[in-house]
Formats: sequence, C-alpha cells, structure tokens
Amino acid sequence: MITTKQAKTILPTMRAAVAALHEVWAKCREVERTLGHDMDGLEGVVQDIAAAVDDADQMDVAYVRDAINAQADELVSETDACPKCRERNIDKLIWQKNGVHVKCTTCGKRYTPPSK
Repeated sequence: MITTKQAKTILPTMRAAVAALHEVWAKCREVERTLGHDMDGLEGVVQDIAAAVDDADQMDVAYVRDAINAQADELVSETDACPKCRERNIDKLIWQKNGVHVKCTTCGKRYTPPSK
C-alpha cells in the first residue's frame, strides 16, 4: 500500500505516462487511417514492438509490415463483425455446429455473417 505522500510524489510521472499513452493511441489512429482499416489490437502490436526493440531506429519496413499483418490476419472483415458489439477478432467469433451461425463470445450475440 502506498501513502498519500508517495502518491503525491509519483503523480507527475503518472500524468506524464497517461499523456504519453494518449499520444500513442492518437498515432495508432493515424496508422489506421493510413491503412484504411480499423485494427482493434494495434495498441498491442505497438506494445509488442516496443518490448522487442530497444531503439526505434532499429525498426525496418519488413518488421512493421509483418507485425501489423500478423494482427490483421486475426480479424474478420468489418461486414462479418458482430452486429451487436462490432467484435472482429476471429478467436472470439465461434462458428456454431450448424455451420450457419456464429456466436460472439464478447457479448453473446448469435448471428449469421453476411458473407456466409
């Protein structure tokens, strides 16, 4: 447990960290606009890249392309997203045994994707 004094000491650092995260999220939206594709997990890709690369200058085009494509491959098209919560992660959209319906494990909605 931290004290009020400790909280006051770290408050400026926490504010700076939150501000930096908002900048990252804004930059992620720029990437999405450039790609013309909504990528729900883009922040995770950025975190993974940051954890793996000590110096941003070490990143190259192939590394960025492969990291983003790996995440994009896990998404269904926007038209096949859950109509209730817009979930697109393929691991959270489970085809039912009847082969016609999909169940969204995020919100529980059962639906037939338009591309079926």
